Amino acid sequence: MRSVLRLVVSNPIATVLMVIFMALAGMYSAWHMPVDLFPNLDIPVVNIITHYPGASEEDMERLVSRPIEDEILTIPGVKRVASTSVQGISQVTAEFTWGTTILDATQLAQARLARLAGLLPAGASLRLENIGATLQEVCGYVIYGGGDMVTLRNIVRHDLAGRLMGVEGVSSVEVLGGDQRAFYVEIKPEVLIRLHLSVDNLVSVLKDHNISAVAGYLGQSGREYLIRGDARLKTLDDIRSLPVRNDGARPVLLGDIAKVFEGRAPRHYAVQGDAVPAVAMIVRKQPGASTIRVARGVENALTRLTDLLPRETRVKKFYDQSEIIKESQDVIMHDLVVGALLVVIVLYFFLGSVRPTLIVALTIPITFLATVAIMMWLGMGLNVITMTALTLAIGMIVDDAIVVAENIDRHAHLASEADEASIEGALEIAGPDASGTFTTVAAFLPFVLMTGIAALFIRPFGLTISAALIVSLLLSLTLVPTLFSRMKGLSSSRNDFPGARLLKRLDAALQATLRFSFRHKWFVLSLAALALGAAGLSAFLGKTSVLPPIDEGAILIEYVMPPGTSLNESDRIGDTLDRIALADSDVSCVYRRTGSPGNGYQIEGVNKGELLLKLKAKGERTRSTGQIIRALKESYSKLSGVVFLYHQPTQEKIDESLSGLPALFGITIYGADMDTLISLADRVETMLSKESGVSNVVNNTKVKVPQIDVRINYPSLAQYGVDAASVLSALKAARFGVEATRIIRQKEDVAVLVRMDADTPSDINSIKQLPIGTTRGDWLPLERIAEVSINHAPSAISRLNGQREITLLVEVEGNIPSMVKDLRRQFQSLELPEGYSIDFTGQYQALIETAIEMGFAVAASVVLIYLVMAMQFGSWLQPLIILMTVPLSLVGALAGLFLARQGIDISVGMGTVTLVGIAVNNAIVLMDFANRELASGKSVTDALLSAASVRLRPILLTTLTTIAALLPAAIGTTVGSKIFQPFAITVISGLVSGVLATLVIVPTLIAKAEVHDSKKITSTTLGT
Repeated sequence: MRSVLRLVVSNPIATVLMVIFMALAGMYSAWHMPVDLFPNLDIPVVNIITHYPGASEEDMERLVSRPIEDEILTIPGVKRVASTSVQGISQVTAEFTWGTTILDATQLAQARLARLAGLLPAGASLRLENIGATLQEVCGYVIYGGGDMVTLRNIVRHDLAGRLMGVEGVSSVEVLGGDQRAFYVEIKPEVLIRLHLSVDNLVSVLKDHNISAVAGYLGQSGREYLIRGDARLKTLDDIRSLPVRNDGARPVLLGDIAKVFEGRAPRHYAVQGDAVPAVAMIVRKQPGASTIRVARGVENALTRLTDLLPRETRVKKFYDQSEIIKESQDVIMHDLVVGALLVVIVLYFFLGSVRPTLIVALTIPITFLATVAIMMWLGMGLNVITMTALTLAIGMIVDDAIVVAENIDRHAHLASEADEASIEGALEIAGPDASGTFTTVAAFLPFVLMTGIAALFIRPFGLTISAALIVSLLLSLTLVPTLFSRMKGLSSSRNDFPGARLLKRLDAALQATLRFSFRHKWFVLSLAALALGAAGLSAFLGKTSVLPPIDEGAILIEYVMPPGTSLNESDRIGDTLDRIALADSDVSCVYRRTGSPGNGYQIEGVNKGELLLKLKAKGERTRSTGQIIRALKESYSKLSGVVFLYHQPTQEKIDESLSGLPALFGITIYGADMDTLISLADRVETMLSKESGVSNVVNNTKVKVPQIDVRINYPSLAQYGVDAASVLSALKAARFGVEATRIIRQKEDVAVLVRMDADTPSDINSIKQLPIGTTRGDWLPLERIAEVSINHAPSAISRLNGQREITLLVEVEGNIPSMVKDLRRQFQSLELPEGYSIDFTGQYQALIETAIEMGFAVAASVVLIYLVMAMQFGSWLQPLIILMTVPLSLVGALAGLFLARQGIDISVGMGTVTLVGIAVNNAIVLMDFANRELASGKSVTDALLSAASVRLRPILLTTLTTIAALLPAAIGTTVGSKIFQPFAITVISGLVSGVLATLVIVPTLIAKAEVHDSKKITSTTLGT
C-alpha cells in the first residue's frame, strides 16, 4: 500500500487526468440520462379489461371473468388472480411473482387469452393494461369551449393525437369524452309488423349493402387496371335509397318506411373540464423515455397545433408529471448546494484552515459526476430516488476524505516533508477508511436480492449511494494525498481557532465522562439497555405505511354514490363537486370522469367518478396538499349519500399495484353465496363502527343495483312463432338502438343504428307492452312471451383466486398490528358458515411482507458488516462490540421519528439500512487507533482514553457533515424531500445517539470485557 500511495503522490498529473476523465464522463451522462419521477417500476401486474355492453354483473362473472380466470390461473408464476365484474365490464388482475418482467407477464397472458377466441360472447372487446403503463402517464389535457363536441373530438383524436404520436418518446395518446356522430334509422313498430319485417331484417339490409370487393385485374395496352366494386354507404341519402323489399311492384326503400337522420352515438359516461363538457387527452411515454423531454415535446407540439382547434377553444393541463419532477429537481439541487455549503462550513470550523477544507470540498462535485457516469453504465436514470440519494450522500461521501485529510493534518506535525506526511497519514488510516466504506456498501448488498415494491426503491437508492462511496474512497486515497503533498507549510496549522477551542472543551468533557463510565460500568450499560427498550416500545406506537405521503401538486378524488344511481344524477353531483373545487383559490384546473368509456381500462359504473385537481405551483399557493384535502373534505361532507376517497395520482397507482386495492387496509370475506357474503359484510361493518381507530368504512354491498329482467318464455316463443334474437333486438332497438354497420370516413367511424320510433319505455309497464312482431304478420306485447320483473343485484361481483369475495375498505388511525389482533379476536364470534373465511388485505399484507423481507435483509447486512470488520481487526469478538453501536444508534432513530411524529415506512427502512452501514464507521476508526496504542504498550484504559481524544475530531467531523447534508431534506417540503424526510430524520437522530455509543458505550464495553492485565484487545482480553 505504501508503494501505491508513493506512486500516486509522485505522479500528480495522472491523478488530475483521472479526475478530469471522471468529470467529463459524468457531464456527458447527466446530459443523456432519462429523467423520471420514479425508477422503472416494472411491476408484474397485468389487467385484462373486457367490455360487453348491457351484460349484468352475474353474466359478466359467468361468461367473461371466470373463463379468463381459468386460463390465467394455469400460467406458471402467477401469484394472485383477482376479478371484478360490474355491469358491462370485467377486470381480471393477474399478479406474477417478483422477478417476472412486465413484458414476459404480458406475453404469457396474451398467449393464454388467445385460447379464448370464440369462447367469449360475441361483442365482447378485450384489452390488456399493466400498472407500469398507467405509471407512464406523463401529462393530461382537457379541451373545451369550442362549440360542437363531435367536431372537437374528431380534431383532438385524429389531428392532435395523431401529431402527438410523432413526438419522440410518446407511446400512446388516449382520447376520452366528446361526442361521436351516428346515423339513425328510426322506424315505427306497426310499420315493421305491416311489412312482415323485424329489426334484424333491417340490420341485415344495412350490413349487406355496406360492402366493397376486388373483382380482379384487367390488362390492356401494356397497363394493368384493378377492378374494384364499391357499394359502401357514405351519406344519409345512400341509406335512404336502400331497398328493403321488392314484391314485384314498386320497391320499398328504407327512406320510405323509416326516418333516417344524423344524431349522436349513445355514451354512458361523462367527461368534464372545469365543470363543462370536454374532451380529455392523456399522453403516455415509452419505457425508458425521459419524462421531462416527452412533456416538453408535447407542450411544444400543442402550441403549434392550436390553430387546428375552433376559435375560443381552451386547452388546459390537468396533470403534468414533469412539473413534479422539475420542482423536486430544483429543490433537490437547492438542498444539495445548501447541504454542501453546510458541510464546508463544518469542515472549516473544525479544520481551521482554508486549503484542507477546499481539498475535501473538491471531492464532492467530482464524486457526484463520477457517480452519475456509473449510474448510466448500470442502466439507471435520474429520478426522485437517485437524485435524492445523491443529495443525502453529501455528508457520507466526504467522510473518507475527512478522515484521510484529518490524519494527514495530524501527521504534518510529525513529518518535515509534505509528501511524507501525506503518505504516512493516508497509509495509517487507509485500512479503517476502506473498512468503513465497505461496511456501508455491504449494508445495501443483500437488498439486491429483495423482491417487491420496496426493492424497486431501495435497489437504485443503494446502488447510487454505494457507487458514490466507492468513488469517494478512491478519491480519498488518490486525490486528497496528492493535493496535500503539494501544499507548502502543511504543518503550520493554527490551534487557536474556535473549532480547536471547542474540541478541547469537548475532549475534556469526554475524558471525564469516560473515567466516570469506567468506574460505573454497570450503571452506564444499564442506562443504554433501558434506552434501547424504550425506543423499541416507541416503534410499536407509531403508524405504519408502505410509502410516506408525498405532495405531487395534484389531488385525485374518487366519489361513490349508491349503486343504481343514474348517469344524469351522478353527473349532477359531479358538477357540484367540480364547482366546489374550482372555488378553491389553490386549484388551477379540474378534470372529472363519471362512469367508464367503452374502450378504456376503467371499470367504474356511472355511480362512480373521479376528479383530478391540478394545484397551483407551490410558490403560488398558500397551503399544502394535505391542507387543501382537509378543506375539500369539510365542504364535500355536506353532501349526503356520497362516499369519497382521497389520493394523489401517482401514489394511488402504486397503491393499487401493491394489493389491487387503493387503500392501506381492507377486510375481505370469502365465500360462495353473495347474499351470505353481504350479510357477513354488514356484521363486520357494525363491528368496525365500534372501533375508535377506524373511520370511513366503504362497504359497496350495502345497496344493490335495481335492474329490469326480461326472461324469455320458450314455450310462448314456439306458440307465436317468434325467435329469441328478434325479441332481444326489438328490446334493444326500443332503447339504445342496434348497431347495424359502420360507415368509415377519413377522420371518423360513423355507427348506423336501427331504433324503434316508439314511446321510450319509461317504466316497467311500458316495457311489458313493447310490441313484438310475429311470423304471422301481427304483433303481441312483450309480456306475452317473456316475464318482465324488477330485481336487485350486487353492484359488483369480486373474486380472488377463483373464489367470490367482498372487501371493505377501511381508514385506520394508529397502530395497525394491534388493531388487527383485536379484530381477529372479535371475528371469532361471527360463527362463519362452512366454506367462508375472513382475512386482512390491502397494502397491510404488502407491508408485512416488506417488513419481513427487510428484516432478513438487515440481518444479512449485519452479518456481512461483521465479516468485513472481522477481516479488518483479525478478531471475532471485537466486531461484536462495535456492532453494539447499531442498536444504540436505532435508539436515537426511533426516538427522533417518535418526536417528529413520523410513521414507519420504506423510507425509514432505507434510513435504517444506511444507519447500519455508517453507525460502525466511527467505532472502527476508534478501535483501530486503540489497537495501535495497545501495541505500543499502553493499558486498555489508557489506550481507550487516548483513542477517544485523538479520534474525537474525525468522528465529530464525519457525523456533523452527514447531519449538515441531511438537514435540508429533514425540513424540506418537496416531493423528494417528503419521500426521504423520514430517512433524513432516521439517520440524523441515529447518528446523534451513535456518536454517544461510539465514544462512551463502546469503550465502556471494552473496559468491562477486560478480565486480565492485557496489552492487546484483539487477542488476550477479548479473544480471537
